[in-house]
Amino acid sequence: MSELETAARTFKSPDDLPQGAREPMGELLLILADNKRLLGMRYADWILGAPALEAGIACSAMAQDEWGHGRIVYAMLRDFDFDPHHLEHEREASEYRSSELLDGPARSWSELLALNLLLDTALSVQFEAMAESSYEPVHYKVQKLLDEERFHFEHARGWTARLAATPKGRASLEEAFEPAFGSCLRWFGSADDPVEAALEGAGIVDAGPDLLRARWLARVGPVLARAGLELAGERETGEWATALVPEWNDDWMPGWRRTDTGGPDEDTLRRVRGDKNRPLLMD
Repeated sequence: MSELETAARTFKSPDDLPQGAREPMGELLLILADNKRLLGMRYADWILGAPALEAGIACSAMAQDEWGHGRIVYAMLRDFDFDPHHLEHEREASEYRSSELLDGPARSWSELLALNLLLDTALSVQFEAMAESSYEPVHYKVQKLLDEERFHFEHARGWTARLAATPKGRASLEEAFEPAFGSCLRWFGSADDPVEAALEGAGIVDAGPDLLRARWLARVGPVLARAGLELAGERETGEWATALVPEWNDDWMPGWRRTDTGGPDEDTLRRVRGDKNRPLLMD
């Protein structure tokens, strides 16, 4: 069967997926679920510490969204021979496939906004690439998830502009956004990643890493530019680009989309697994 014929098919279960696509599909779902779960925790961390009451309420809503999205994706992994209970409550730090940006708490409101605008949007761009996925279980769940994510982007855009209106606020954004920008730029993976190629070839995603990166830049670039953050710029062609070049060194793990730095810190791990309330967990 040709690549074009494969991309035109639809797949109802992991067993239907073409050879070489089943494992990458499971890895992508686990990456997305872990990032959703940890990002929800980072939003929750700021429910009481946000700079305004409405911002704290927004953090609560966004945390619930992310946890709900994570649960949906973890449940889908059962079809890939994963145990959702184990994934959510029993893994060690090195087994989590979440971004290194989520390993510890956001130390400032600007750092949370970096997660909100940059990482949250990167996750949405990856989900958007599956809106017309050939893998039906994903295809039917993505749209509702993306509808809820629109509020997250508007929250990030509004607060980024608000902080950028003062010199002190802009300096805080610059300090927080630059490292997060580089991490998210790299998060989509390298253009020659065989895992990503298998997903695109099977029609599970509609674009490879470079195009997804370009879509992400087109989304976050205008917000950054209006805030006076010189991380991305618009070309004469209307495309958004950046002078920063993603780096994938020996510490980069494609199947995790992160560097090999150990995973969530000890406090985060206890909380994300629910260790304190483990006796109350029900089958």
